[in-house]
Amino acid sequence: MKQKIAFLIYDISALGGAERVVTALANYFTDYYEVTIISILKAEPFYPLHKKVKIIYCRENEVVKSNPFLFIKNNFSLYQQIKRKLEGEKINLLICFMTASNVFGSLAAKSLGIPCIISERTNPITDNTNFAWRKLKSFAYPKADVVVVQSPLIKEFYETMTRTEKIIILPNPLSNELTDSKVGSLKKENIVLNVGRLIRSKNQDLLIRAFANINHKDWKLVFLGDGPLLSEFQGLAADLQISDKVIFVGKTDDVASYYNTSKIFAFTSKYEGFPNALIEAMYFELACISTDCPSGPAEMIHHNENGYLIDIGDQKNLEIHLNTLMNNDALCKSIGKKGFDTASHYELAKVATKWKSIIENLLKA
Repeated sequence: MKQKIAFLIYDISALGGAERVVTALANYFTDYYEVTIISILKAEPFYPLHKKVKIIYCRENEVVKSNPFLFIKNNFSLYQQIKRKLEGEKINLLICFMTASNVFGSLAAKSLGIPCIISERTNPITDNTNFAWRKLKSFAYPKADVVVVQSPLIKEFYETMTRTEKIIILPNPLSNELTDSKVGSLKKENIVLNVGRLIRSKNQDLLIRAFANINHKDWKLVFLGDGPLLSEFQGLAADLQISDKVIFVGKTDDVASYYNTSKIFAFTSKYEGFPNALIEAMYFELACISTDCPSGPAEMIHHNENGYLIDIGDQKNLEIHLNTLMNNDALCKSIGKKGFDTASHYELAKVATKWKSIIENLLKA
């Protein structure tokens, strides 16, 4: 009989890196375990789930915590709900993603004697969570059996919170659905692509200004993703008189078609937990330019070899590298192929095998 494992995440319907990774790992592990996803909020999964994956929920809607008393009451209630779900499903091991899930999942698993892996997806150096959540993290995280992080920088931070030997660095895997969608025979178009939420930390206005400042004849700048800064960025493009050149696609589940047909990927973030879109673009052989932000890009890109790294906010060097690539198709292809060689190490089977080794060790303990 297969062992039962569960993934705990706040909202499985969200279009984000954590949700994509949970879905990819859950689908992969159906060959080895009985897999359940516990989503704190009830919603339809955004990414396609294998029919063998069972999905259950804790709450119908978001709970507004308007004062400290309600914060404690609602979160204690959530802890109890998670514990009941684990007991009811007879889960043998729990894997948690994101802060709230990590906190309450690790506490619930500990109380039931279930091994627990927590996965921290954000960059804690730029963490703006409040005092209460920071205290909860410092109390709960040491109770997990394994803490998975995505870079040495993030590992160093959590070494102040829990034992070093508990912390393991694992990158995000590429999903099979995405890698299977790569079509090398498609003709690449003159498109500079950016994928991500339209928010301050992604710094996409830098890219819009850089694109406007170079010779962009016959080229388009395409943004995939929604966010609160959409109207501001549309206004900026209008002010710079490039509205006809800048396309805001919005949220889409067909990212692969844009990866398949774009030549250049530009990533301008001020910080990242792990830059999923960057490694995806490299896998699809786009020539990539990225800020050397904490954390992740410098571990993927070797400057002037398989891509380009620029300082955060460095519009001048962004313009230089965009201009170089836009005027040299052979260089685009060469950089793209070297990027793929790097990104292929992030294929699902290769990363999931490392996850499985951790899971098996905990189940046997």
